[in-house]
Amino acid sequence: MNTIRELIEYISQLFKWWIIVLPWEAGVRIRLGKHEKVLGPGMHVRIPFFDSAYIQTTRMRMVSISPQTVSTRDGKTLTVVASVGYSIDDLQRLYHALANPESTICNIVQGAISEYVYSSSIEECHPESMEREVMRRLNASEYGIRFEHVKIVGFAVVKTFRLIQDNHWVPDNLYLDNKA
Repeated sequence: MNTIRELIEYISQLFKWWIIVLPWEAGVRIRLGKHEKVLGPGMHVRIPFFDSAYIQTTRMRMVSISPQTVSTRDGKTLTVVASVGYSIDDLQRLYHALANPESTICNIVQGAISEYVYSSSIEECHPESMEREVMRRLNASEYGIRFEHVKIVGFAVVKTFRLIQDNHWVPDNLYLDNKA
């Protein structure tokens, strides 16, 4: 019964003649695969089978940046965890520039953090100065997004150890078959 209901909803969406964009959203309508129109808040006409519409919220979003371990200019090792807040400024530019915005933003922010840490000494690496410098380096206008803030949520000076893995001695009888 659930499948029948889903089929009816899908068919009704195919023949829907309108698009509603909420006040905190933006949309792009593409007609015949090549004519684009940016849609602001309100009700808009959609021609079934000729138009495709993509709607996104323009409110601020938060992305957690996974931990990264970076060496400073003086050879100390830091582990940094961050979060970034961003919002969409230009939906059309965003769709033309990025296929996966969240992973791209994570990579941009991680790159900016690693550049800052790598070019600084351990005395210069404080969370506040790192946040300020990373925000200064971020220029997302080419992607249609605006960085609201970068917050360092985890920061630690760590000691690293490297294990040397050469040829390991394996006893001859380790791989013997147990035959009774």
